[in-house]
Amino acid sequence: MRASILAGLFILTLLFSGYSTGHGIEGAHSEGYIIDVIVVDLECEENDTCVSRPSNIVEYFGADWCTECPEVEQILKDVPNESEIILSHRPSSSDDFWLPASRDRFLDVYGLWGYPTIALDGHYIFAGPTQSRELNSLLSESESNYSSITNVSLDNDTLILDGNFLNLSVDVWTVSSNDNLTNIATNHTNYSESNIVDLDGEKLIIVVSNPGYIALVSGSSMPANDYIPDGGLDNLGESDGPVKGSTIIIITILLLIITLPASYQLFQLMRFEDSTEEE
Repeated sequence: MRASILAGLFILTLLFSGYSTGHGIEGAHSEGYIIDVIVVDLECEENDTCVSRPSNIVEYFGADWCTECPEVEQILKDVPNESEIILSHRPSSSDDFWLPASRDRFLDVYGLWGYPTIALDGHYIFAGPTQSRELNSLLSESESNYSSITNVSLDNDTLILDGNFLNLSVDVWTVSSNDNLTNIATNHTNYSESNIVDLDGEKLIIVVSNPGYIALVSGSSMPANDYIPDGGLDNLGESDGPVKGSTIIIITILLLIITLPASYQLFQLMRFEDSTEEE
């Protein structure tokens, strides 16, 4: 299947219905949003359907050292539906399967700062195990009407996509699953730079997006308990490149939180000294 043509003509017509659309919640996205998602099964048999368009994309961001992540990973393994696709990321550079592209998506695309986090359809965020328990409830009510790609073909490791991708970003993720993780991203290809993809995996997940920051709204009514900060603070200074703006903002906020108690105590002490001098 990996040689020759994977999928000849691939055209899907979807009814526009469901809880939300693939083009975002009105007013929720300041810049970016997901337009289309296509899954290519690299292990399917010749007569099987090798290309599909999922109803939803569930992006999971976790870390090997994250003590709260295994519970969310089990939730993802137990998702009852089969029409959605799960894409697992390891943004932390200390992890075995970490990818720079996953870290960019974590920090710059979604502006996230902790683990475990789930992003549903580029619309909703579930932060921590408590909120993630409500994922299945929202999935049962939600179906994104994705559309953009009209044809997918794969000749050896050359991916050919048909559709209008003007001013859009097309990310191709090679994924594999193991005992703990569902569809962990092991390789990333920017389709605008190259259409040669890594076939050393179980699936290709193709995500077409309007580029830019994607604002997420909470998909849960519960507080974000058991949420472990990361924020891109590890390994700063390892490269000579410039620090990204989102990282600077996160560092500034964390420093303000850390120094606030001491600043308040200093202010109280100064007021006490002033009142003593007046007496």
